[in-house]
Amino acid sequence: MRLSEQQLGRDIKAGKLARVYLLYGDEDFLIRMYSDKLTALAVSEGEREMNLLRYFLTPSSDKNARDGRPPKIDELSDFVESMPFFAERKCVILRNFDPDMIEKDEFDDYLSLISNIPETSVMIMTRENTEEDLKVFKEKLEKSRMRKLIEAADKSGIVCGLNQFTEAKLEGMAISKCRRAGCELSDENAAYLAECVGGSLSLLQTEVEKLCDYRQSGEITRADIDALVPKRIESNVYLLAGELIEGRVGNALEILRAQFIKRTDPIIIMQALSGYFVDLYRAKLGIGKKKSYSAAAAALNYGGRAFAMRKAYGAAKELSEAYLADCIEVLYNANKLLNSSKADKRLVIEQAIVEISGLA
Repeated sequence: MRLSEQQLGRDIKAGKLARVYLLYGDEDFLIRMYSDKLTALAVSEGEREMNLLRYFLTPSSDKNARDGRPPKIDELSDFVESMPFFAERKCVILRNFDPDMIEKDEFDDYLSLISNIPETSVMIMTRENTEEDLKVFKEKLEKSRMRKLIEAADKSGIVCGLNQFTEAKLEGMAISKCRRAGCELSDENAAYLAECVGGSLSLLQTEVEKLCDYRQSGEITRADIDALVPKRIESNVYLLAGELIEGRVGNALEILRAQFIKRTDPIIIMQALSGYFVDLYRAKLGIGKKKSYSAAAAALNYGGRAFAMRKAYGAAKELSEAYLADCIEVLYNANKLLNSSKADKRLVIEQAIVEISGLA
């Protein structure tokens, strides 16, 4: 059965437990939070030594690696099929389980086990987006084995996709959390903070706690956020692109230089820069069709990254569709060079920036 986040929360509050859970998506904070809640419901603290088994897995294409690998099916089935030790049930957690980590025959055995978990056991599987590009992660979720895993869990238990919050919900959570700590955060600064953390709920929680510890009480300012919250690569790319579009190529190259000093992967820089210009192009099309930024973000499944479309709408108003198409072509060619040659990656990006500055 597929449940929404709200339905899953209601089930846990009501004490309802299924035999199998598969929690997956791009919001790791929610996945871990609900996994912990289900674990607490399945096995109490005092019963865990003999009745709880946890596996922290590391997705990898290397099936011969031993660390962070899924357990052998015999080991797993022996645990879930044996009776609990002075408890109502047992619980096994496969955190960050990727079906591609195991051979086909063993994966088929896993599917069989998922279909036959006894009433005295609960099996919790999670699949998080651990340091992967979001597009790549979503493509992995569409692969054949992952679809089969979702289908098996759907038939035998509960499947729940946990993705990034909407922009409004993320900002509202930041404001509420600040108020509970005795601080105030304006709507404008909440939006800016959400932008700085790239729409990540887990990062937002951490940074709000840090800001409240620093401020103690009163208003959390834009200056506080700038001083304490490290900007993600996307935020720095917005600055870089803004300088570039305004014709200040020297400033753009200086921002790029700072990223290289931080040892940011050139591929990540290029992905972020290309993604921003794609956002600008989509925004220009949305403006032309008289669509609001929120409608465009919803139609394109931006989720918690709606702030990116809002920013793009503001920046794209004075830009032509043809100019943005030319920028994307320059970046597309640079991306091909980065991925298919031994060229100096820094030089490739710098040349793309200079070429875009010439377009303006």
